[in-house]
Amino acid sequence: MLTFLSVALLIYGSMHAYALGKLWTAFPHSPALGWMLALAAIVLTFSPLLVWFLERHGWHRITVATAWVSYTWMGYLFLFLCIGLLFDLGHALATLLNFTWPLNEAKAFRVVSLLALVMLGYGFIEARQIQIKEVHISTPKLTSGRVTIAQISDLHLGIMLGEEFLDRVIAKLRQIHPDIVVATGDIVDGQGDNLAALARHFRSYQPPLGNYAVTGNHETYAGLESSLEFLRNAGFRVLRGESAKAGGIVLVGVDDPSAATSERSDTLDASEASAAAASGDFIVLLKHQPVVDKDLPFDLQLSGHVHGGQIFPFVYLTRLSYSARTGLTGLADGRQLYVSRGTGTWGPPIRLFAPPEITLITIASTNE
Repeated sequence: MLTFLSVALLIYGSMHAYALGKLWTAFPHSPALGWMLALAAIVLTFSPLLVWFLERHGWHRITVATAWVSYTWMGYLFLFLCIGLLFDLGHALATLLNFTWPLNEAKAFRVVSLLALVMLGYGFIEARQIQIKEVHISTPKLTSGRVTIAQISDLHLGIMLGEEFLDRVIAKLRQIHPDIVVATGDIVDGQGDNLAALARHFRSYQPPLGNYAVTGNHETYAGLESSLEFLRNAGFRVLRGESAKAGGIVLVGVDDPSAATSERSDTLDASEASAAAASGDFIVLLKHQPVVDKDLPFDLQLSGHVHGGQIFPFVYLTRLSYSARTGLTGLADGRQLYVSRGTGTWGPPIRLFAPPEITLITIASTNE
């Protein structure tokens, strides 16, 4: 954990050095300005840790304010870095090809800053436009009729996403009225706040065949036992290496590997639960991270975790890390994997070319 934190702070600090270095070279400067920029870089680099500290001490209002400032700045800084590097590349190519680059340092800084601000504004809007993604699957394993499953994932309920956001999620669920709702992890965030009220709010919508959930890595960060209590109070049956039959299909759920340090570590392997399902049943595996285990029997795996990258071009890093695209993917053995873009946001409260989604999966029988 200490190594990860050190690397993360080094990267984040380097991003600040790049942006504030651009500001330094673009305009007239003085030693006083240099010290101010250095201080700003230090404070902003460590501001996520400040959010964590304030939350742990229960200072709600200042935590919310600090979180919004810190994580909005993080989103803006990332966009500034990406756009700035593109401009740097264009400048280098122009120099290499003996073209005159039309922007001096000051003009380039202004243009990059403005473009980053525009993209930040668009990202705020996109993050609030929850889409309904429909997926249709036909199978002879369903005796008759059809069953609908709404998948929500990566809500990250807590300090920055609370009742207003949850209202939009529940409104969408009422709109599509699924038979089953499944939550594939990271429903609560590492900075949890007022979870009891949010759980009561969640319970206001109950699908006819039940709510089912599995843990994600953020349930562990927030405190596994308190997260499990929240999910159960919200009306979810948490599947921890267990199976449940609903609507003619079998749901199997596994903990995220981050929960392996808990006393329930023996429940992390779903092979026993899935093997208990009747051989002819259609098995839906709920697993937070989009990693396929060839030894676990399932027909459809539902995962999340990657947020579709959340902020372009992070999507390419997630593909490198997990070798899985968002959406429905057919596997070589005939099984299928669906990876959700997620419904909420983590860190910066924006999404860029990765709109949030609730997935409505219709599993229909081919016997009719």
